[in-house]
Amino acid sequence: MRKTIQVIFAIVLVITMTVTNVQPIFAASGKANDPYLGNQIHLSQINADKAWSVVNSNESIVIAVLDSGADYNHPDLKDNLLPGINLVTPGRSAQDDNGHGTAVAGILAAKGNNGIGVAGVLWNARILPIKVLDKKGVADVDLIAKGINTALDQGAKIIVMSVSSMSYSRALVTAVNRAEKNGAIIVAASGNEADRVAFPAAYPTVIAVGAVRNNNQPLHESNTGPELNIVAPGFNVYTTKLGGVYGPFSGTSAAAPQVAGAAALILARNPKMTPLDVRMQLYQTATAIGGMGWNRTTGYGLLDVNKAVRTPMSLDFYGANDSKSTAAAFPIESQIRATLGPNNTVDWFRMDIPYDGKVNFTSSITSSVSSAMAATFYTDNRQPVTEYFGNGDTVTVPAKAGRMYIKIVRTAGVNTFTYVLTSRFSINPDRNEPNDTEATARPLVGNQISVIGNFHYEGDQDWFSYYVREYGQMDVTVTPDNKRMDIVLAIGKQTQGKNTVWDAPYDNGTRDNPTEHVRKDVSPGKYLIRISEYEQNAVNGEYRLDLGFTPIKKDTNEPNDTYLQASPLAGGTLMTGNFPTATDSDWFQFRVNAESYVSIRAPFVPVSSGVRLALYSEKNLDYAMASTNEVAELSDQGREIVGLRLQPGKYYIRLNSGTPFQYDLYRLTVNQQVLVAGYRDISDHWARPEIVKLSGRGIVKGFDDATFKPNQAVTRAQFATMLIQAMRASGQSVGSTYRGNAAFSDMPKSHWAYNNLGLAYQQGILKGYPNNRMRPDQAISRAEMAAMIARAQKLMLYSRSTSSYRDVPTSHWASSAIEALTARKWVNGYGSTFKPQGIATRAEVVVLLSKAYKL
Repeated sequence: MRKTIQVIFAIVLVITMTVTNVQPIFAASGKANDPYLGNQIHLSQINADKAWSVVNSNESIVIAVLDSGADYNHPDLKDNLLPGINLVTPGRSAQDDNGHGTAVAGILAAKGNNGIGVAGVLWNARILPIKVLDKKGVADVDLIAKGINTALDQGAKIIVMSVSSMSYSRALVTAVNRAEKNGAIIVAASGNEADRVAFPAAYPTVIAVGAVRNNNQPLHESNTGPELNIVAPGFNVYTTKLGGVYGPFSGTSAAAPQVAGAAALILARNPKMTPLDVRMQLYQTATAIGGMGWNRTTGYGLLDVNKAVRTPMSLDFYGANDSKSTAAAFPIESQIRATLGPNNTVDWFRMDIPYDGKVNFTSSITSSVSSAMAATFYTDNRQPVTEYFGNGDTVTVPAKAGRMYIKIVRTAGVNTFTYVLTSRFSINPDRNEPNDTEATARPLVGNQISVIGNFHYEGDQDWFSYYVREYGQMDVTVTPDNKRMDIVLAIGKQTQGKNTVWDAPYDNGTRDNPTEHVRKDVSPGKYLIRISEYEQNAVNGEYRLDLGFTPIKKDTNEPNDTYLQASPLAGGTLMTGNFPTATDSDWFQFRVNAESYVSIRAPFVPVSSGVRLALYSEKNLDYAMASTNEVAELSDQGREIVGLRLQPGKYYIRLNSGTPFQYDLYRLTVNQQVLVAGYRDISDHWARPEIVKLSGRGIVKGFDDATFKPNQAVTRAQFATMLIQAMRASGQSVGSTYRGNAAFSDMPKSHWAYNNLGLAYQQGILKGYPNNRMRPDQAISRAEMAAMIARAQKLMLYSRSTSSYRDVPTSHWASSAIEALTARKWVNGYGSTFKPQGIATRAEVVVLLSKAYKL
């Protein structure tokens, strides 16, 4: 995985453009006259436009923008830019060569009310660009820390960073802590990985900013979690672009500078506010989204600049949280500030703990009493723990995964005081510890193993051992549960001298997919697996190690590499095998004792392509009777590989594969069906005698796959063909060629049954349909079958007073024909019913023809 910090680029297509059809908005009562203000929907969404009538600028402080620099030639920026600092190429200007920094700077402080372009949250400001990102938007984490320190050296009071890294950095922590001590506010984007909040936003004293759409719904990509503090618009935010133009910009990068601008306006109104004061002011005035109070998706809610600059500062904005049922949220890795006194003696908070671990609480209390307050911690299935706090105390509390409640009580007799608690969470050691060295490697047993691990301290490594007893394939996957964990996987094998021969480290994960996966051939012996975090960081997260071992499958039919070694394959028997090399071939033999239809199938093939099959007769082994290179493809489709009629004799199958496989077996079956009159599906059918008899005389025919399909529906074309053949066989003259004038649009001369359909039509047996249609492929009903046979036989038909079947009333159009055929015992019903609308089957037609024409 890349070990550098990256700019949080826009998550949608960013199109640089100039808009000319926006009506200017002229200055009046705090309104700006920038002509493209109508495109800046985000300003009204955060109520910045309402705040401008009170305060719209801050030129008394320096605001550092750590990014790719800024466009010093942009007419909407140059008046608000201080000479920048280039840390990427020291000595050069901070001119932007990427564009990201220019977009961020424009959202923060494009010159407002100047009659051109757009307006920033700040109209007038002193913006210090510090170039820490190169032209590709990439920088080393340590350079970001250097950028913070440089900003502090230049006297910056606000530092905004639309950059992120999923890796913890000690240098970055040190720089962030220095900023807090120096009274500087740090604002950072949460990141766009749809994961946990990235660094530096994740540190407790940094304002972590997520992004929402125009409808206040969070962007899917915006990082969330317990460290998230506030959200601002981050979709198509209209801003300055390189080259003096304007365009939309998206992502948490666009949201962070809006919060930084709000912080500057707060300081313009209240210059003596501390960074903590400003943070709490932003949080208490945010508009809650999705319920009251804080949540991990949108923090304290949507930035409201107007409320932030107008609302008096509060030292306790949590409301009535004096009971467990009204407990306020206290996210891990964050700060809370509240007040206790004679009229407010107790506060309740709730903290969601992601894993078993411990929480460190550091207090800052305005009271000089050594134990000004007591905090009781309630965790499920554990006895409550009570700790006492004075100013500057740090307390460590064990915590189980789940919800922990905290009850904070003022010590009796202590006057009113304000307290600040900063929480930091650390995960407990995993169950495999201690396994930090080769000597303590945790043994893994079984062919399918899954274990959970973590890195609970800086430099933690997890070692595992696995003993392989036979040749096979080992599949190792390490999957972290969040993207802060950058896995490095190492696999080695011990030699006889107890030395370990290691593969090159596996570190192929990416920011989007941090999973490491290795599949390798292994031989008997002891293997060692070492899992570590690239930066050697302690990470509050877990990984899952999945190890699977698949032994080489034994081909019990070997040796069967030639036809002389061919393995016997009885009908219906399932045979298996594999191909360790592309040159391997497997031969099988089987015998056919009577004319049969032989179906060769491969119920399973481990590869997707490359498998070939050829079928030979012992009479000629030089030429295949049938062959295909698509065994795997046909197997996947559930189709037979080869199917054909075979005469008695001995046959051979040859299988081989251009894609070797040895960790699974193919399956092969041969099924033989003895043919009756050339068919494989009539041996036990009720119409077998008639089908055999008429087939032998060529009156009816089956299909190429050796089936007659006796229960299949008969089409008009098939019926006409069978009928004409039956009439000829009985000595009737029906002609040989249809020469009629009738033309049917759906019966071209190329139709296979054109002549027989025409002859049947000419004889008056078949009739057409309206619109000149014959419908040759339409199935006939039992009523139609009876009517057409009656016409062909020229039977005398007359109406009857009664019917033989309750579902064929005498008024039915085919009643006379059905009764005539029934009287001659050519057709039968189903008890008292005939089912005239039922589809006539091929077997029924054959039996009827046999009776009607005495065949």
